[in-house]
Amino acid sequence: VGKVIPNPDSPSDHGRTGRPAPRRDAAECLTRLLDGAEAVFAERGYRGANVNEICARSKVGIGTFYNHFEHKRELLQRVCVERTVLLTTSLTADDLLDHDRLVSRLRLTTDDPLSAGVLRAWYEAVLEEPDIAAFHAHWRGSTIKHLAATVAEAQRRSPDTGPRLDASLIAWAMATLTRELAIHDRGSAPDVDGLARLFEELVFGPIRPSQVYAARSA
Repeated sequence: VGKVIPNPDSPSDHGRTGRPAPRRDAAECLTRLLDGAEAVFAERGYRGANVNEICARSKVGIGTFYNHFEHKRELLQRVCVERTVLLTTSLTADDLLDHDRLVSRLRLTTDDPLSAGVLRAWYEAVLEEPDIAAFHAHWRGSTIKHLAATVAEAQRRSPDTGPRLDASLIAWAMATLTRELAIHDRGSAPDVDGLARLFEELVFGPIRPSQVYAARSA
């Protein structure tokens, strides 16, 4: 009787199978697997994604999947952490201090359909998989702390224009609004330029640094 291959789409199946790939090919196979997973998760969401389809799209055997993962939720986590571009970790103080740079950064994090699709799959998995929900709570908290430090740095480097909101509160609002813009219907949402101006007002107050610099040079 042959060994039964467990179902990687089932929460109850956690077995590994398949022989390890030759060392010279392992990294390339993993890259192809992540590429295929990114595409399938973006197109089908978490629930609709199937490991067999991911492997077929990636042109790797099912054994390659089991060499690295026990369940598709682990694969999604790897893809999301390594492949999605998040404002919380990519934004810099220099971006916040320059309107055009901020708009460009927002476009990079909200207009990529592949990243947006993976994020939709991620939030679907957060509702279905306790392990993903636990990881998400820690991950989101740490990335928002990172963004709060960036906001605080930009505030320190900008001219003092009066009382300002707490950097942690601003970071939470920026992360939440950017997520909504990336993964939901934009029919009633502001455009990226409008969102950038909102963020500038949250960070610096009604008078933005660019306006202060312009007034001083006039």
